[in-house]
Amino acid sequence: MRLHSAFATLALLAAASPALADGRFEALRDRAERLDSLETFLSRYVGSCTDPYARSTCLGNVAAARRALAGKTYAVRVNDAAPLVRAELRGEGFLLLVTPFVDGGGIALTHGQPQRQDATGHPLISFIPIRGALPPGTMEMEFQSPFRSGMVEMEIVFRPERTWKMKRKGEAGYYEGVAARFLGLRLIDARTGGEIAAKVL
Repeated sequence: MRLHSAFATLALLAAASPALADGRFEALRDRAERLDSLETFLSRYVGSCTDPYARSTCLGNVAAARRALAGKTYAVRVNDAAPLVRAELRGEGFLLLVTPFVDGGGIALTHGQPQRQDATGHPLISFIPIRGALPPGTMEMEFQSPFRSGMVEMEIVFRPERTWKMKRKGEAGYYEGVAARFLGLRLIDARTGGEIAAKVL
């Protein structure tokens, strides 16, 4: 079942204070295996074994696929990432609160595993905060422009760890995803290709 875009605006819990990547993100990304499609990767990792007659063989194939993917580091670019980021100015600096819950065709890629749900049943997961200093002379409207216009892309470097499921409240089915360790994030202005901020976790 396809995840709703409302996940991008969930009220999530803030994590510990971050540090900017200072150029380390590129080195981390360049060592990772690049994915052309997050949806294809997640579908392969989770698998779908609904045929009772072929279930045993299917589960064996899924297990083999996970073993082949385990322990490796991957990099993927996410388009339309603006809804996943809340941008705030703090004096001469900024705070970006990134929601590490990325929809990949009805299966989510998450930083860690959601442990609980909000009152409406949506999974809750901690923000990844990124702090940094504004370039001299940057005005608030200029800084907020890519977020307000939806022109933000995100690069993620991650290592998959396990699958997760969470029962939907008030309806049939489950929220489903792959819990991963996010190793690095980079936010990009889609209009210019320039880096907004980056972080190595």
